[in-house]
Amino acid sequence: MKKTVVRFAPSPTGFLHIGGARTALFNYLFARHVNGEFRLRIEDTDKNRSKPEFTEQILSSMTWLGLKADGEIVFQSKRTTKYRNAVEKLLESGRAYRCFCTREEIEERRGNDPGWKYDQKCATLSKGEIQEKLDAGEPFVVRLKVPREAVQFNDLVRGEMRFNADEFEDFIIVRSDGSPIYQLTVVVDDHDMGITHVIRGDDHLSNTPKQIFLYRALGFTPPVFGHIPLILGPDKKRLSKRHGATSVEEYKNQGFLPQALVNFIALLGWNPGDDREIMGMTELTRAFSVERISKNAAVFDFTKALWLNGQYISMLPDEKLEDIFIELYENKGINLEKTPRLTKIVNLLRPRVRTTVELWDAGLFFFRAPETYAPKGVRKHFSGEDTEKILNADAELIQSCEPFNEEELEARLRGRAEREGRKAARYIHPLRLALTGSTASPGIFETVLLIGREECVRRIQNAIEFIKKDRETHRRGR
Repeated sequence: MKKTVVRFAPSPTGFLHIGGARTALFNYLFARHVNGEFRLRIEDTDKNRSKPEFTEQILSSMTWLGLKADGEIVFQSKRTTKYRNAVEKLLESGRAYRCFCTREEIEERRGNDPGWKYDQKCATLSKGEIQEKLDAGEPFVVRLKVPREAVQFNDLVRGEMRFNADEFEDFIIVRSDGSPIYQLTVVVDDHDMGITHVIRGDDHLSNTPKQIFLYRALGFTPPVFGHIPLILGPDKKRLSKRHGATSVEEYKNQGFLPQALVNFIALLGWNPGDDREIMGMTELTRAFSVERISKNAAVFDFTKALWLNGQYISMLPDEKLEDIFIELYENKGINLEKTPRLTKIVNLLRPRVRTTVELWDAGLFFFRAPETYAPKGVRKHFSGEDTEKILNADAELIQSCEPFNEEELEARLRGRAEREGRKAARYIHPLRLALTGSTASPGIFETVLLIGREECVRRIQNAIEFIKKDRETHRRGR
């Protein structure tokens, strides 16, 4: 049985976007599921738009996602001789011809008929007429002589497809500057690479019959085709930058884990046939089948992506999450070392974040005293006449607490509140704001321990000074 070979063929005209990443992933999973090959081809024939830096970024994103290609990477820019040979073969066999019609001539013959198709005027030129025009230096394109027959093929996703003969004209395969058209390069490349299955976005569906004509004209066997529906934004329009981040690089920079993004992308238009939502690459490979790709467009749900990423963060080994945490903080100028304290902080923050970059805002107060306080918190928790007294009591309690642990801190604070006929929250909320600058944080007693006794007292004193200045400012403003 012939080995299954698939490919991913991006153009290096921009970053790898989510739609392209999904196409690459589906091809990768399909190949791995059947012990086939997953090949990579860079379609860089557009000299004006193709950039080496985009090629590097695409390769980097694929590596980050864990999509390792088999064999050497194929670059179309290095295969011009192959395309030229294919064109010569088509011309010699009479399956293609040179067209010398100018754009103006074609427009004149088309007139106002939107359904007009090229009338094959140059298909009947004699060899002498062709040579005469060539000798005169007349520019020309090369057109494929399309047979007047319908095209049928069984699409892996969409089922039986049929295109009628009257839908096609003799289409151009080589431009007047001598550069080959996409339809030709793809067919030559896929044949030479031994591609057996072409799985791609359904925006390529209209290209398929033209490519089948080319396969037949060149004497090649067409591969099996499968066309994946588009990805839509929440407004049911094609996913684009107006919906937010669209490239893999952007999601990486936003703090998504590669395994979480792979899991999320896999479920855009495919399902395992049960209610599983969290699936690693190995599990996805075992479960993947083209038959379970939906015919309907997938809707991109960013909230779901965040939830899924949070699940993966919660499952990361301590050491791995600590590495991410340390790198994040070092990039922002705070050098940390792996210590039991850091492990406790990371595990305290783990269930509170959905992306790794959120670890910065969520955990900065453990290493740096707040420079400002949440305005809403100030109005609610720092405005009472007795707030300074309460904060001083908090500082005294923390300073004198022995043994210095969560249980003792909580017992003493709640005991004091009960003796004074107050709710414990009256002590806890101002304390949290003083220590973290925020109205939300992990458990206050765990937070106190991890910040440290002396640092907590210092921060409380800073908060008291802030309250005094704030009160004086408001008094003068009256």
